[in-house]
Amino acid sequence: MGDTNTLLPASAGLNWLMGAGANAVPLFFILSGFILLHTYRARFEIFSWGEYLRFLGLRLARIYPAYLAALAAMGLLVCTAPLVGAPFNHAAYPLRWLLPEALMLHNWVVVVVPPHFSGWNYPDWSVSAEWFAYLFIFPLAAWLLKKISRRGNLLVAALALAVLALEPAVHTEWKLSMVSLLFLAGALLWELRRRQLAAGKKIFPHLDSAGVALLLAAVSLAAVHGGWPAYAGILVASGLLVFGLAQAGGIFSRLLALRGCVFLGQISYSIYLIHGVVQRLLKVTLPSQKFAGAALPVRTGVFLMDIALILLAALLLYFLVEQPARAWLHRKFSRPQTHR
Repeated sequence: MGDTNTLLPASAGLNWLMGAGANAVPLFFILSGFILLHTYRARFEIFSWGEYLRFLGLRLARIYPAYLAALAAMGLLVCTAPLVGAPFNHAAYPLRWLLPEALMLHNWVVVVVPPHFSGWNYPDWSVSAEWFAYLFIFPLAAWLLKKISRRGNLLVAALALAVLALEPAVHTEWKLSMVSLLFLAGALLWELRRRQLAAGKKIFPHLDSAGVALLLAAVSLAAVHGGWPAYAGILVASGLLVFGLAQAGGIFSRLLALRGCVFLGQISYSIYLIHGVVQRLLKVTLPSQKFAGAALPVRTGVFLMDIALILLAALLLYFLVEQPARAWLHRKFSRPQTHR
C-alpha cells in the first residue's frame, strides 16, 4: 500500500480498502475448513490412520512444492544480494530459522520466534499455520461434526457464529489460534450447508452479494474505529460470503465463474507465495521512491510493471513447479484404484 501511495498519491483515499487485503487470509482459512470438509469428510466416518496419512500426502502435494520453490527463490535473493552490493538487512533473515521454515514449522512456537518474524518469505507464516490445521484441526473438526450430528441446525449455526466472534476477542500473537478457530468455523458452515441441502431446503441465492456488502461495511468501520465489533463483523461477513459462494447462484458467484477469474484462482497460491519475493527484489532494484517525482504516465507504468512482474513470476512458479509437481505427487498419494 505504501508503494502504491508513492507512485499514485490519488489512491490514498482508498487506503481503507487497499489496506484490508490482509483480511483475505482469515477468509482463506474459513474457506479452507469449508472445502476440506466437503472433500474429505465422508472418508473419515470411521477414522483410519491409512486414510489420514493419505489425506496429509494429498495436502502436501497441493502446498509444498511451490512453497519450497518460493522459499528457495527468496534464499537465492538474500544470498546473492552482497555479491551485487544490494542493501539487504540480513538480520531479518536468521539462518537458524531457515530449516524450520522449510519444514513449515517456524510459526508453531511463538515464544522462541524472533519478534515480528513471519519468515524468510513472509507469506509463509500462513502456510505453516495451514499445515498445522491439516495435521490437527481437520481430524478434530471431523470428530466434532460426528458428535453433533444429532443436534439441531440452530446449534450448528450458533457455534459457527460464536467461533467467528471469539477469534478477534482472544486474538494473540500465536497465529495458530487464529487458523484453528477459523478453520473450525468453516467446517461448521459446511455442516450447516450439508444439512440444509439434505433437508431439501433452498439457500438464498444472493448470500454471496450480501456477504460482500457486509464485508465492505465492516472493513470501512474497522478502518475508522477498529475494535472487536468491526473485526468480528469482518469474520462473520467472510463466513457469510463463503456460505453464499457455495450456493453459486448470486451475482458475485457468477462474476468469479468468468474464465479470467477462474484462471486467477488457479494461480492464486503461486501469486501469494511469490509476491513477497518479487516485492523485495523490486524494493532493492527499482524502489518506488526513485519515481515519486516522475510524470504520471511514468509512475503508472512502474506500478503496472510491478504487477506484471508478480504475475509473470507466479505463472513461472505455477507452470514449472506447482502444477507438474502436484500432479505427480497426487498420483503417488491417491487412493489405489480397484480393478475389476
